[in-house]
Amino acid sequence: MGSIRRYYYFVMPTITIDVPQLLALGDQGPFAIMWFFFARGGWVAFVWVVLWGLWTMWVISRQIKYSKTLRWHLLAIDIPKANEQSPKAVEHIFSHLAGGLSSFTMKEKYWEGKFLPTFSLEIVSIEGYIQFLIRTQSKYRDLVEAAVYAQYPEAEIMEVEDYTPSVPRTFPSETHDLWGTEFVLAKKNVYPLRTYPQFEHSLSQEFKDPIASYLEALSRIRPGEQIWIQILIVPTRGEWAKAGQLEINKLMGRKEEKKPSALATVLEIPMRAAGELADMFLGGGATEQKEEKKEAPFRMLMISPGERGTLEAMEMKISKIGFATKIRFVYIAEKQVFDKGSRIALVKGAFQQFGSLDLNSFKNYGKVTPKSDYFWQRHKIFEHLTLGSYKTKHTRQMHLMGAYRRRDSFVGAPRYILNIEELATLFHFPQMIVKTPLIKKTEAKRAEPPFSLPRKGRPIAGGTP
Repeated sequence: MGSIRRYYYFVMPTITIDVPQLLALGDQGPFAIMWFFFARGGWVAFVWVVLWGLWTMWVISRQIKYSKTLRWHLLAIDIPKANEQSPKAVEHIFSHLAGGLSSFTMKEKYWEGKFLPTFSLEIVSIEGYIQFLIRTQSKYRDLVEAAVYAQYPEAEIMEVEDYTPSVPRTFPSETHDLWGTEFVLAKKNVYPLRTYPQFEHSLSQEFKDPIASYLEALSRIRPGEQIWIQILIVPTRGEWAKAGQLEINKLMGRKEEKKPSALATVLEIPMRAAGELADMFLGGGATEQKEEKKEAPFRMLMISPGERGTLEAMEMKISKIGFATKIRFVYIAEKQVFDKGSRIALVKGAFQQFGSLDLNSFKNYGKVTPKSDYFWQRHKIFEHLTLGSYKTKHTRQMHLMGAYRRRDSFVGAPRYILNIEELATLFHFPQMIVKTPLIKKTEAKRAEPPFSLPRKGRPIAGGTP
């Protein structure tokens, strides 16, 4: 019997574009153009956008309902004057706070509205009086206190009332004026800031505490002025480190290895066979592959010392625990003493010390920053001409103040990743070498009472009641 041959034909679908009809749309109105594309499949994208919007609104509503069930505590932390602990101790505290990271089931996430906890690290100066604060949920209060006491056994932690209601809630205000912003990174997450090991002199081994600069700035404000610095941190998983490693590989010239799909694996066999046949008859393919393989190691030899230092700093950053971070700064004062220019320069200058040209630095996020009013906006005769910018300024003031009061990590600038070393550089308790006069510190050391101390109803050790 003769063999039966079967032939398979693959028919590709044909796409017809009516060019004259598309050109004729230019003479019609915008609604006619929208209907043309909507009736020819555009409704699918429209329905998808609507469903996605409804789903997002549902998730947000569940999260708002869940957030109303949470109880918060604002903890004031006082460290003894003779503190000799370096920022490394606070780095260990942040490692403990990473224990707040947890996984949620589909029901907990999308029905109950649960989300990861936010810890608010705050440095507040009220008329020059400086206080370190941590705001946390009630379920994580023990975690915060245990982490602090583990590194600072003589610290004092006490719950205090929220300080934000002491100023007006609405703007424009008859008594106060406000300016603030949110600090974001100038480069990608993987580029690190300058951290505390870089503030130690290489020869004298003397540590120049970076927090001393903005503590000095906070201590210089006058009666009627307040400066608030808020660092919101949320535990995060390691996806950011994987993205950072891809950026490092790109700078080093390493090709990204992608897992081939099932279809690509099936097609690879005949393609490889065809390539081998081509090399057999034409030649030259094998030598080209060898040259490509040899090219990669030589790229590392071409990296400059500065580039090598940058890559090492980036690899060091992704090797440590990271937090999704947002930093807010608010300056609020009574109108008769409001001095925006000098106060903002003090704080922004203090934050510039953490940046470098080859690594990362901070910059303002313009979309939340209140714009300065011009001189003509102060006169009602010009108010109708500048009403838009006037409202924009005070709207931003309201949004910034509201987000600060709520300690909201979602609104405003996008969050970015700082690791525990960077956070410990920005927020740590000053050492005894810092001479800021009005910073709150404990006056005496805490210690356990002697074992033989007489107690009511109990005999002294070795004696009689």
